[in-house]
This record gives sequence, structure tokens and C-alpha cells, in this order.
Amino acid sequence: MLRIYRIHGDNIVECERIAKLILDETAPTSIEISLMSPSTIVYNFQFDYLGRHFEWQLELLPGFNKAGRRRWEADIFTGLKKSGSFLDETPDTIVTSVEAGLETILYAIEFCSALQAGNQAWQRSGRAFSMGRTGCPYLYIVDFVKYELNSRTRERKALRFPNPAVPYSYISFSRESSHFVAQVYIRSEEFDKHFDCSLRNFDENNFAEVELSRYIVKRMCGFDTTEEEESILQKNLNVVLFLASSSRPATNFTPAQWKHLYTHHQGIVPFSLENSGFHFRKTITAKGHHGSSPEFLDLVESLSVGLASRDLPFGIIPAANRRKLANGIRRLYPSYDTDILDKIASGRSDLILCMIKGFKPRGDDNRPDRGVLPLAVMLSLTDIEVMTYIYGPIIESNFNILIANPGRLAASNGFWRAILALSDFVALDVPVLSGHSYDAEVLLDTSALKHNYIKQLPNEDSLTQNDFSSIPQSFHEDDVDTGIHFLFSHLLHKVCFEGMCNPPGGDWSGLSVLYGNYEVRWLSLPRVSEKINGKRPDHILELFGVFGRPVLLSIESKERSFDLEKNVGEGLINYIRNLMSYIPNVERLTHPRIRTWTQSQRLVDFNAFEVISAAAYLRGFAQVNHVVFEQSNCDMLFVMEPVEHGWKIEIVTATHNAEVLKKFICDKVEEIGFNEITVF
Repeated sequence: MLRIYRIHGDNIVECERIAKLILDETAPTSIEISLMSPSTIVYNFQFDYLGRHFEWQLELLPGFNKAGRRRWEADIFTGLKKSGSFLDETPDTIVTSVEAGLETILYAIEFCSALQAGNQAWQRSGRAFSMGRTGCPYLYIVDFVKYELNSRTRERKALRFPNPAVPYSYISFSRESSHFVAQVYIRSEEFDKHFDCSLRNFDENNFAEVELSRYIVKRMCGFDTTEEEESILQKNLNVVLFLASSSRPATNFTPAQWKHLYTHHQGIVPFSLENSGFHFRKTITAKGHHGSSPEFLDLVESLSVGLASRDLPFGIIPAANRRKLANGIRRLYPSYDTDILDKIASGRSDLILCMIKGFKPRGDDNRPDRGVLPLAVMLSLTDIEVMTYIYGPIIESNFNILIANPGRLAASNGFWRAILALSDFVALDVPVLSGHSYDAEVLLDTSALKHNYIKQLPNEDSLTQNDFSSIPQSFHEDDVDTGIHFLFSHLLHKVCFEGMCNPPGGDWSGLSVLYGNYEVRWLSLPRVSEKINGKRPDHILELFGVFGRPVLLSIESKERSFDLEKNVGEGLINYIRNLMSYIPNVERLTHPRIRTWTQSQRLVDFNAFEVISAAAYLRGFAQVNHVVFEQSNCDMLFVMEPVEHGWKIEIVTATHNAEVLKKFICDKVEEIGFNEITVF
């Protein structure tokens, strides 16, 4: 019997990444790839697994209903919200099963190719907390390790690791909620124990690619996944112990302490009170302070106990010190509400105190600090009281709503929801940004608001909802990227190597080209370089057999042609030229049995390629061709029109070499005879 599954994702790359994991694990005996709609790639395949035969259909649905869009006729996040996912945080992918008109969420996955250090390490803790509450399994895939690169030379900086408390928070949350939430460490291209002595003691058996693939396929098959869950969580613990081994024991839990905490199932707050031996003190630069925050920091340090690490932005105020804390705050901030200070003083439980700047200098809400409160709660659980102290800038409109109606601000702003829904008290010593900026000192009791959010208990039945059409109701830049990706990566895969696909929500993790007998790869790609007039492409496709040397087709995709930047075509080429002036970070032989990455030692010759720039956009939002050419300075245009099951793509050229490439593409598509895509 045919089973139908859907992979909902931020973009086509993340959908395809899940599909590849599934296909690699199942090793299909037959497979067909087609388009159900311009946006929906479909895999139909058969395989034998653990003694049973399966026939599956995977439908890839890229581009969520986010930012006010009604892309699909229903929202896959609805069930999660009904099940207690109250933070404005969504995973990269959600995998569902479809049967008898119903769609059931099976698991969610987050990918991260960013450096896992500093506040990046907990940036996505809100997603883990929010998903974990619902009963939906959540896996956070960490590429281990990642390096920062020198912006001038693109050489590796010294390796930085995440705080051990971050992976441990997943273990703690899984245990206490009885819902599977875990980090999965996979080997990155840069992992090299011979190159970096700080990795020498890392046990490579803690990479969990095998368990990850088995888990997701077994869950989709309906098999028991206990073995995989236990193995992944044990490997999480092993990574915690490795990370702790390089931490300073005077200000961090030691590996022995982490192991004792895990083995004895003790809560981390009482364990810290008995064992930490250090205070909490957040690192704040002199420039970063505001108002009385230096004195507040000293007060907190004198009364606190470190929670796992001195370096985290939160610590514990023991119950016995709460009155001293309240009295000290009263002296620093005489304008704070005395009734709320009395409530803080009289509390009989230990208090988690969190200090965050929270906002960028202009006062918006896009900082990684949105994960701080969820991380603290994943470690300490929701029944402990939390006080959050904010010293960063706030825009006046948000400040006014916060004072007048905190619940309204929490409902409308995801960052503030993370603060207000997880804090019992919120203290502010902040600059308020307006026409004439001013300072504000306010203390709020948000315990009732927190209770209203936390009481939204998980309801696993809500993970099932009515299914909806796999055909989107509207088309956007996501669809342009999906169309380009399908054309070159699937339809023309015999003559094309996809070096980069960077749709909205992508991670820009790297660019690969085939060069000689190697795949070479640049990592941690720079965004835009005004110095070289460069623009990072959305797609780089390497095509063979067009000229005497490979073609690098560099594409900028947009929903509308008039959104293309002036001279973007020149920028697309300059970007590649500039990148090739640096040695690639890693390389590997193209032989299918040798897939190990090693550090690259040689430059790539830009002149070994014919580089052609292009723009791709929807016909419904297109200007006349000559205007687009004048504006963009591209060599060719892909004017894309969605049709019932695929695409009608007009390729327009401005140079001789672009015309040769166009003919090559058209001939190959005609030769293949794929009816869902017409190229002319």
C-alpha cells in the first residue's frame, strides 16, 4: 500500500536534505522524481526495510505560511500551537504522514551550519523548547565543528566551543518532559583532529549520522525508536563531557559534575547550590552598560550562585538571598514598584536571574538573545521563578505597549513573548528610542502572564489536522528557487553540478565546484563586499559539455524583476572571482567511495571556467526584457511562469556565450522529454 508523507520546509534545500537522509537510509529499489506543482517535488519509491516492503511518496512543500503569507491553504503550525507551542519559533522542517484526509506531524528538524559558540549556541533554544512542549520529537542537527574565518584573509580563527550547558539542556528537557528533544552532532567538512589539537580527545563515535537516519525512517515506518533515542541522548551527554573538559573548572562544572548530575537525576538548581563553588557574573563591556547596570551586576554577583557556568547570562539567587536582592535593587532603583519588590523579597523559592541586553542598537528584536530564557527554562524547568533584567535599547512604541498592556505586546512580538511568557518579573534600566530618546527604569510583575502561557499543556492529538492541497495558492521567490533547482539539479543532473543553492532562509554554508579530480569548497561565505562590488549568488550551477571549459552559471533570483539590484550581473561574477582569490577551505576526491574532506592547499583558477551571470524571476512580475538587462547587466534572464504541474521558462540572452548556453539547456531538456518543464 502506498504511504504518503510530506516534508514541509523553510525552503527547497532543507526539504531536499531530509529527502536525501531518507533515501540514503532506505536504498530504494526503484525511484521516480516528478513535479506535482511548480513548487512541489515528489519522490515515488519502493524499498525493503527491516524485513518489510514499503512504497512511499514524499511530497516536498517548501516555504511555510510565515510573515503574513497564505502560501498554502492551511497552516502546518496550527497543530503545534494548539499543543502548547506558544513561542514565535518554527523549525526548518516538519515531516508529516497523510492518510484518510488527515495529516499527522511525525517529527521536526532544525539544521545549523553556523558556529556553535557564544549566543549562537542558544539562538535556537526557543525552537527546541517550543517544539518539545508539543510532544513532537525535535532534532537539532549541529555541524561539528565550525570555524570563524578572518574577514581579510579567510583563514581559520581559533576554534570556539559552545557552553556544555546548551547540549545538556536538551537532555534535561527530554527527561523531564518525556518528549524526545535532542542535538545530533554530525561531522562537518572542517572536522580534522590532525589539524586542530583541541579536537584530539573528541570521540568520533559521538557523531550520530547513522542514528539520525535510522530514527527518522523507523518513525515514519511506525517502528519503535527507543534504541535510537537513547543512543542519541547518550552521545549528547558524551559531547557535554568533552566540552566540559576544556572549560575552566573554577568557573564551570567539571565533566565529573555533569556526569554526576546526569546519573543521579538531580535537578540542576539544587545541584548548583550544593556544588558550583562560583558566582554568576555576566560579561558586559564598559560600552555595553547602561544606567545603574554596573552596580546591579555587582549586586547580583555578591548574592548569586553560578548555574553550571559563570559565563552564561543567568544564575541563581538562593531563596535565602532574595530579600537582600530586593533591598539592593530598592537602593539602586527607588522608582521601582515597592509592592513587586516586596513580592521578590518574600518569595520562598530559589530565583533564576537572567541579564540580557536583548536588542540591537536601534532597538529592534532580532538578536540571538531570544534563546536565553528558553535555555534557562530547559535547564531549570518552568516551575522555578525567573527574573529578567534588560539593559539594552527599546523602541518607544514597544515600551509604551509594555507598560500599558504587556499581554498585548507578548501576543504581537515574538521576542517579547519569549521574555514575558517565561519571566515572573521583568526589570528594565533602558534607553528608550524615540525622536527625543530618554531613559526608563521600570519593574513589572509578569507572573500571571507567564502562568497563562505555561498552562497551555501539550495535546498530542492536536498534532493531527485535516490535510490540505500540495499545490500553493500563490507563487513567490521560493518557487523561482525551486524551479531553478529542479531544472538543473534533477532534470539536468547528468551535465550539471549544483555548487550552491541559497533560497530564502538558506544558511550560505558553502560553495563547491568540481575542479580536476576534486570537489573544492569554500565555507562561511561572506555576504556582500562593497570593496569588490560583489553580490553573493542565490544559485551557482556548474555545467559540462557546453564549451571547452566548464560553465559557472551564477543566478540571482527574485519574485519581481524590478527588485534586482543595479549591475547585479557584474556583482555575481565579481563575487566568484573574489572568492577564488582565496584557497578553498576543504576538498575531497570526486570518487564515490572516497568522501572524506581534507584541508585544501591550492588556489582555483577563475579562468578555468566560463562564468555567466543570470537573473530569474516570475513572469507575472516582469518588466520588459531590455529594461531588465539595462538595470541588471546580466548575461541572461530566466523568465519563469508557473503552469499546472511545472514551469514554462523563457531564457533570454544578451551575449553570444549566453546564447550558446541557452541552446545547450533547451536541447538537453528536449532530449530528456520531461513534460512538466518547457524551456524556450
